Amino acid sequence: MKKGPSRAKESAVVKGLKQALRNEIDGAEFYRMAAGSARRDAVRQMFRFLMEEEERHRAAIVNQMQRLAEGKGMKFERGAAAKKALAKFKSPLFTDDLVKEGRQVEGEVAALSIGMTLEKRAIAQFIALRKTAAGDARAEKVFSDLVAWEQDHLDVLTRQYDQMRETYWEEARFWPF
Repeated sequence: MKKGPSRAKESAVVKGLKQALRNEIDGAEFYRMAAGSARRDAVRQMFRFLMEEEERHRAAIVNQMQRLAEGKGMKFERGAAAKKALAKFKSPLFTDDLVKEGRQVEGEVAALSIGMTLEKRAIAQFIALRKTAAGDARAEKVFSDLVAWEQDHLDVLTRQYDQMRETYWEEARFWPF
């Protein structure tokens, strides 16, 4: 008897991985465009960083798909270097120039908001895939690790978004009190 997921479960996982791959490609392209249209070097740096992260995700997903095609179980190791890069990530955005130009950050705030939406969508899809893979501990772990990876990105974007929004609102005097 074959160990691991049933054929139907495996097919659902493969289908989910294909969708996740499309999401990572779309995310990388979005961050590439956001970096290209950013007016400030610091904003470009942040979006390039996220683009590179999405490209690493794409490679990890392709690797999982290849493992499944070869009849191997899923295995995903989130490298220590990737964890360190996210942990060390410091906002390049909040320079004196940005604070002085607070009213001119609408485009950057919008791009951060879109990025947050992409990351939330990816988290939801990986959570659904983890449920689909229930019973296959290795596949469940892969999807849990991918959820954590996307959550790290969402956290980075959320911090940047909140700080930029507050700066913008203060400069524009949108606070009611």
